[in-house]
Amino acid sequence: MEAGAGLFDRRGYAGATLGEIAAAAGVTKGALYFHFASKEELARAVFAQAEHSLRSACGDQRADSSPLQGLIDAGYWLVGALGADPVVRAAFRLGREDGGWQVDRQSAPRAAGPAAGEAKAVEPGAGGAGAADPQPLFAGLHGFHSVWAGVVRDLLAGARRAGELRDRPGGLGPETLVVTAACGLEVVFADGCPAEERARRVGALWEWLLPCLVPPGTADSYRTRPPAPQPA
Repeated sequence: MEAGAGLFDRRGYAGATLGEIAAAAGVTKGALYFHFASKEELARAVFAQAEHSLRSACGDQRADSSPLQGLIDAGYWLVGALGADPVVRAAFRLGREDGGWQVDRQSAPRAAGPAAGEAKAVEPGAGGAGAADPQPLFAGLHGFHSVWAGVVRDLLAGARRAGELRDRPGGLGPETLVVTAACGLEVVFADGCPAEERARRVGALWEWLLPCLVPPGTADSYRTRPPAPQPA
């Protein structure tokens, strides 16, 4: 799966062949077919693994903090994964490309079930919990951007329910602002940005966003620096 993700990331779905993936993994094509019946099935497995990693990471962060702090930390997780995890990078690229693997996405294998307390993404068209409008937000999003935007919306809805956001009647301002900024992280940080610079820019982003989102005088209650590394 990692070999396939690496090639999908670098060459795209159409450009990666099963022969090249098998060679990169150090196995025969027959051995590859033992695990995945087709390139489509391998692409679905890569997508499902990236989705599981995202949901697990955000679920762990949300369990240990407020929803809004979990949202801030989710941004740090994403830019870190974009720098270090070819599976996550491949999922974003696969989501931008056409391919037969996308047709049966609802039957895609999931790496594991949802973890306890894990953030549940809201698919476009389903409507987000806590949304101020029943119409779907950014219904045009698809692929892994849709998954990431759903997780962001869920955490933001949790922050709204917890009273962490400014009480402003009506409108989709917070959802639009945060989902747009969050989806832009993948575009800006996908390639060529050192880890220290990614962290600095994500922190600067939240220093500007927080005063727009939270009640006056409460922005300092949130950590905008990267979360401390978890003990091994």
